Amino acid sequence: MTNVLKVLAGGWLAAVLGIALLAASGTLGATTVSAESPPAPPARFAGTVTIDGQPAPAGTVIEARIGNAPCGVTQVFMQGGQARYVLDVPALDPGANPNCGVDGAVVTFYIGGKRAAETGTWANYQLNQLNLTYTTPTPVPNTPTPTPRPPRTGDTAAPGGGASASWLLAIAGLGILAFGVSGIAAARRSR
Repeated sequence: MTNVLKVLAGGWLAAVLGIALLAASGTLGATTVSAESPPAPPARFAGTVTIDGQPAPAGTVIEARIGNAPCGVTQVFMQGGQARYVLDVPALDPGANPNCGVDGAVVTFYIGGKRAAETGTWANYQLNQLNLTYTTPTPVPNTPTPTPRPPRTGDTAAPGGGASASWLLAIAGLGILAFGVSGIAAARRSR
């Protein structure tokens, strides 16, 4: 037994601990490699596009958004006298930017930068038929602006006596401060 202790004391203990720590670090640093699943397919929206009841001009930009995230852009094309669009809205992908659709998410559409009257529901297991329309709002006739009332003057007290309560607190604070200062002065004189 004394031979074992002599060997350990001769630096072998440090070597054995070093080898053990090196082996443990290799084991702890190992990572698991797993295959990533392919991304989920996008939701496809398609339909006609009208502005003020007329087919939108070819090339008009159609944008889809989920929340504030832009989630797809396309352009209007003409087919059989109709203005049409086809737009794929990507699925949620935690590593992607923007992070877009999940089942049931509300998709808002913009026609030439103006919000369409219709919204869609994100679903990537079907073709989402959605005809988009935009109607220019009719101008509201000028309505006279009411004359503002002048501010109230002469009454500085807050409702419920709030101003008088704050004065009382200020006076009490000053009284406590004066009492503390006089106590300090008295303590210095007594030395």
